[in-house]
Formats: sequence, C-alpha cells, structure tokens
Amino acid sequence: MLTPTELKQYREAGYLLIEDGLGPREVDCLRRAAAALYAQDSPDRTLEKDGRTVRAVHGCHRRDPVCRDLVRHPRLLGPAMQILSGDVYVHQFKINAKAPMTGDVWPWHQDYIFWAREDGMDRPHVVNVAVLLDEATHLNGPLLFVPGTHELGLIDVERRAPAGDGDAQWLPQLSADLDYAIDADLLARLTAGRGIESATGPAGSILLFDSRIVHGSGTNMSPHPRGVVLVTYNRTDNALPAQAAPRPEFLAARDATPLVPLPAGFALAQPV
Repeated sequence: MLTPTELKQYREAGYLLIEDGLGPREVDCLRRAAAALYAQDSPDRTLEKDGRTVRAVHGCHRRDPVCRDLVRHPRLLGPAMQILSGDVYVHQFKINAKAPMTGDVWPWHQDYIFWAREDGMDRPHVVNVAVLLDEATHLNGPLLFVPGTHELGLIDVERRAPAGDGDAQWLPQLSADLDYAIDADLLARLTAGRGIESATGPAGSILLFDSRIVHGSGTNMSPHPRGVVLVTYNRTDNALPAQAAPRPEFLAARDATPLVPLPAGFALAQPV
C-alpha cells in the first residue's frame, strides 16, 4: 500500500514513481514473457511505421500466465485499489516495447479521452500502473508528464482522423499519429507554470499515473530498449456500457469481475 506521503504526492502531481518496485527475478521473468509475445503474430500486436518493429502488444493478461499473475500482484493491485477506493478490474493491458533506435513517439495526450469517447467510460475512476522493464533514462524516450494537469478534467481535443470501420476504427489510437493528440499551442498553455517532468528510474520501478494527466514520450535514441508493462485498472462500478460497435476486448475489456490480490510472497508464473 502507498504511504500517506506517497498518496499525497500522487494526488497533487498526478503521478508517482516508486523505484523499489519489483525485484530482478520478477523483471527478468517479465522481459522473457514480453520477448515471446513480441514474436507472436497476433491481432493485438501493433508495429511501428517501418512495418517490422514491434510497437506494443495488448491484452496479454488474457493469454499469458506471467501477465495474468502480474495484474493480481499486490505491489500493483494494492495501490490501485487504494487510489480508487474500491474493487477493480483490468480495463486495458499493454506492453510498450520502445525498441532501441526505432521506438517511436507517443504524442502528448490524455488517456481518459479515449476511454470516454471511444468506450463510453462514464467517470475517470481508473488508474494506470506501469512496471519499467528496463532502466528509463533521458536518452531512451522516458514517459514525460505535465504535472497537475489531471486536475483540469477532460481537455477537449478533436479526433485527428474520422472514425473508420474494423481495424481502421482503433489503429490510429495506438500509433505515432495518435488520435486526440495535444498540439504545440495547447501544450505551451498547459506547461506554463507547470513545466514538464520525466519519469526516469531503474528497471522494476512502478509508475502510477492518473488517466487525465497529460503525458507522452519521445523516440528512443539509445541503443538500449525501454520497455514498459502498463496495466489500467478501472473501478468495477465504472464498468463500460453496452455499445453497438465496441473496440476489441484487448483494448477495452468488458469483464468487470473484481480482481483479488495474490498472496504475499507468491512467484510469477515462469514463461513457457
């Protein structure tokens, strides 16, 4: 659980980095699971603009035993339940690869606008909990935040591309040409008096951030990977409504069964 000081920092800044998160064995287990998932040709895997480099894989907790255990890890699930003051389920799960030299940008944006407008999520009773698979430095495209912007609520940004059909409906929401991206003029206004902060830290660090905080990341200009596993927990009483044409389950889960933390001292399942 978060200490009162940590919880206060999260509430005020909109994000919190905990460096003593997961241990080396757990990080190694997650890295090996991620490598296996990157190699699988699956509808939930997206590529960078070069058509070869893996950008991200989604919904892995539904089919991979390591990821399935991770979402119930007490170090992730406990703070999520504490922040949201209730039972939670996984709304979205993804591994962002950010490959050496080719890992592309994630433009400035808020997460909640996607979930509100594309999935019908009623309230921002949701929290992102990330695990750094590699050390995040100033050179390999760390997550960047505009602290305090979560207090502004949903920032009205127009969709970059008209809604399409099938994959065309959601692929622009996962690419470097991101829907609902915040432009330079708006970013300048948002950062005035707030600045920009980077979330750098060692592998195994746990990063929690509000769904409304403005964030993004640059390209990975280093020869080293900067992978991150990101679990989005939604409160069970904020489950998504029925929709005529919902996004795929691996992007917007509709099974709101409450998660139960695994017992302290458990070991992550080993990658096959």
